Amino acid sequence: MVGNVNIDLLMKSLPELPAWGTEALVESYEERLGGCAGNSALVLAALGEETHIVAAVGEDRLGRKLTAELQQAGVRLDGLKRSSQATGVSLSLNRPDGERLFVTYPGSMLDTSCEEVMNYLRRAPYCKALLLTGYFLLSPDIHAKEIFRAASELGMVTLFDTGWPTQDWSPEIREEIWGLLPLVDYFLPNELEAAALTGKSHYSEAAGMLAAQCRRGVVIKRGREGSCFLGRDGKEINTTGYEVRVKDTVGAGDSFNAGFIYGLLQDWPAARCIELGNAVAASVISGDAGFHVLWNQVHQLLEDSTRFKG
Repeated sequence: MVGNVNIDLLMKSLPELPAWGTEALVESYEERLGGCAGNSALVLAALGEETHIVAAVGEDRLGRKLTAELQQAGVRLDGLKRSSQATGVSLSLNRPDGERLFVTYPGSMLDTSCEEVMNYLRRAPYCKALLLTGYFLLSPDIHAKEIFRAASELGMVTLFDTGWPTQDWSPEIREEIWGLLPLVDYFLPNELEAAALTGKSHYSEAAGMLAAQCRRGVVIKRGREGSCFLGRDGKEINTTGYEVRVKDTVGAGDSFNAGFIYGLLQDWPAARCIELGNAVAASVISGDAGFHVLWNQVHQLLEDSTRFKG
């Protein structure tokens, strides 16, 4: 995992945003490990895969908390940098229906250099896959083309999840991402990101444009509606979501990514990989274990084989 690790501060059950100069109350809050790379690393390690992370945290209380949780989960931390910058924090404002928005202080997230990533890849050539995630919250020094090329030369499957750009989808940002896709095996946007990048409102049309640029295909994460995989060969697979009681949706996409990667590492077909991704994400957003996902919960969801649409 290459990307961002930070503290998520979740303010839960906020029905609407207060006006400037006013105040609103929430039912509860939670401070926990967050960041796209951190979330995916926790889940993939919990599923039983050896997981490495290249990221940065501060030399402060929050940084020590993040380090301890990743270490306890079994994530390899020799690529985790201790930065002089304060640990990054994302404030998540969550609606009662589970939807949310983020306000983020990047801090240490900006302190991972491209050179550090490249050096780590050379030290860990046995890794089978690389996910670059939380892209827009990282340093401009992260030259994704170099990273993807190096990973591919080492025989790694390359995966990319940009997240939402902090300055929105300008023409320059769209051009940058389109230029990276030919170096990526699997692109993993959510439905809103795919629409913004392609200008296509229907996910199937967006998938067609994106898959044509990637080496192997695109997976569009559609939240409660499930997910869509479209291969470079034109094969489309759609799965429906799981009916679960949602506690919060923070990290759902990151959890899907971990499940999808786990399936790839087992050489499963695409349909089974995205089905596992759906089940892992559903388990995380509804269960009590958080990102420390439990296989028995995932298996319970997967047992309902009638959900698959083909």
